[in-house]
Amino acid sequence: MTKLLWMTIDRHPDSLKALIRNQLSDAGWEVYEISYDSIDSLESVPLESIDGVLLAPARHFPVQYMDRLTSCKLMQIWSSGYDKFNIDDAHARGIAVANNHGSNAISVAEHTILMMLAISRRAPEMHTRVVTGNWAGNDHGMNSYSLSGKTLGLVGLGNIGTLVAERAQALGMRIIFSDPGRPASPNPRWVKEPFDRLVAESDYISFHVHLTPVTTGMLNSQSMRLTAKKPFLINVSRAELIDRAALAEALDLGLVRGIAIDAHYSEPTTSNDPLYQRDNVFCSPHVAGSTIDSYISTIRACLSNLGSAANAKPINGIIPSR
Repeated sequence: MTKLLWMTIDRHPDSLKALIRNQLSDAGWEVYEISYDSIDSLESVPLESIDGVLLAPARHFPVQYMDRLTSCKLMQIWSSGYDKFNIDDAHARGIAVANNHGSNAISVAEHTILMMLAISRRAPEMHTRVVTGNWAGNDHGMNSYSLSGKTLGLVGLGNIGTLVAERAQALGMRIIFSDPGRPASPNPRWVKEPFDRLVAESDYISFHVHLTPVTTGMLNSQSMRLTAKKPFLINVSRAELIDRAALAEALDLGLVRGIAIDAHYSEPTTSNDPLYQRDNVFCSPHVAGSTIDSYISTIRACLSNLGSAANAKPINGIIPSR
């Protein structure tokens, strides 16, 4: 029987773990479930006979245990992001690494639109006014904005960026994008622009690229000065794509109208973080890719990959060395 090591996180809800267990059971694998929060339990696992590893997002696998994975064909990350994982350590031991290759892209794209609408229409404030009965000071929409007719600048036009573009276009938005990996626009109505020009022309800027040494801090104090239209920023990718000090300064100076954030500089967040005290910052707790539907499609895609690796078949979403 094919053997799988499944690395879990204690704070994940029991309902999510049960869903994944059911998927693993249906696949017929012999599964060893170990929590990152009890990493020493790996001592009792026959790691030398493990065929594949299913990894929770945003975690680093201990090298001392990786040395024992002598039969492992694939370490499969069930998120799209992989910046926290020690890819090169796995590659040095001849183990391939893959991400979920866009299986939760629809969920992330839908959440992006949610964030755009929420920050534009001040959804949290509206809800609070209703449930508290505090309608005093209601400005009747004079601090709210429509998406239709606005320019959306997408930083990255991969699986997620493309799905966001399709949905935003249906809402009447003009689409521009910056992506060195796209030699030309896949849609005649979407215009490719250099990053600096995208920053200058956009009413909304949404980030859909992986965090790398090149993309870290790509929106910084210099590029913030180019925001001629005082855009809303939407970041459901990685917080560090936007330089934190430059963001605070831009919010203070009104260079940006506000920001909606799903991925944060420090997770879990703290209640005393000054960033979250601003009324033009809207947040969600890193759940853009998290729905029941996306979990099912993601785990199925990951198990398909692990099965392919165990049988020497092609693998989707292979991550190259840094």
